[in-house]
Amino acid sequence: MDIYTASIPGCPWLGSKTIRHLLSVFKTGEKIWNATSEELHEKGKLTSKQLNSFLKYRKEADLEKIYKLMQNFNIKYCTLNDEVYPKLLANTINPPPVLYYRGELPITDRIISIVGIRKATVYGIKTAKEIAKELSERNVVIVSGGARGIDSAAHKGALEGKSATVTVAACGLDKTYPAENRNLFEKIIAHGGCIISEYAPGTPPLGRQFPARNRIIAGMTRGVIVIEAAEKSGSLITADFALEEGRDIFAVPGNIWAESSKGTNKLLKIGAFCCTSYEDILSEYGWEDKKEIKCKKDKTFNKQLTLEEEVLYRFCSESVEITEDELLIKTGMSLKTLKSLLLQLQLKGVVIQTPSGGFIISG
Repeated sequence: MDIYTASIPGCPWLGSKTIRHLLSVFKTGEKIWNATSEELHEKGKLTSKQLNSFLKYRKEADLEKIYKLMQNFNIKYCTLNDEVYPKLLANTINPPPVLYYRGELPITDRIISIVGIRKATVYGIKTAKEIAKELSERNVVIVSGGARGIDSAAHKGALEGKSATVTVAACGLDKTYPAENRNLFEKIIAHGGCIISEYAPGTPPLGRQFPARNRIIAGMTRGVIVIEAAEKSGSLITADFALEEGRDIFAVPGNIWAESSKGTNKLLKIGAFCCTSYEDILSEYGWEDKKEIKCKKDKTFNKQLTLEEEVLYRFCSESVEITEDELLIKTGMSLKTLKSLLLQLQLKGVVIQTPSGGFIISG
């Protein structure tokens, strides 16, 4: 672990853009940490305020304490140059230069966000849970913010399915917010999902950080489903970020008299896709509904596939072979990872290679 890179985002006044520039110029966190004031100002382009803040932080920061904190909470991190960094998020306007995570990051682009109001109605909770569950059953990763209401319902629904779910936190991953969701977050990690954050360990959940984290919820997914949102809901901030990034916005229609539906109904008026079922999502992206295939192949999943192997398996067919190049595009994996997983699937007898070099599910 490069503790220097992991520690730099904890410095006040160094935003994502500044840290990305520092990493691009100095290449490593250690070189940034040990740079002179002149180098930080001239090469790093730090303002006087940023420079003074960083020098003070560098002097006072306890790197050993940060390291132990990350070890104790099993916190890992990645940067934009790492293969595990989410591909969709990396291609956004303002990606986090350092992304902290607990659990396993998704390796697919079949990712959808579900967001909504905290004080959700029974209708909203049921809808979020059902759509998340059905999408999860069909190998779609669900991303949300881990908040009360719609977010929690979406995570719980996803846990009833088969795919992973991702929580985007607005604090350091040694913190739990809201505290009542501690067990939910641990279940998410145990289910093969993860909790992610751009905030360094030790960072408390401050109000200004929640709108910022919404850009991650929007940026790492193909589209955002908004289920119940008031006119000034934080979920609409997520929708705005989605628009900026060219992501799709889906809205679930609600009661025209309810405050909790004014935001979603407004989105529908201005052109958001209407979402009344998981099928609307599958149809929009041309994603095959593979739940039935999965049920037929229960014997396959008794062979103890890892999460990565199962994701790759979903892209294979019983009748139409798929090439290595096609799998590279669909999964976003590196060639080395793809070849390793294909070999494991062949060794387990669930996938075979055809004479022409393609891959199909074994009969």
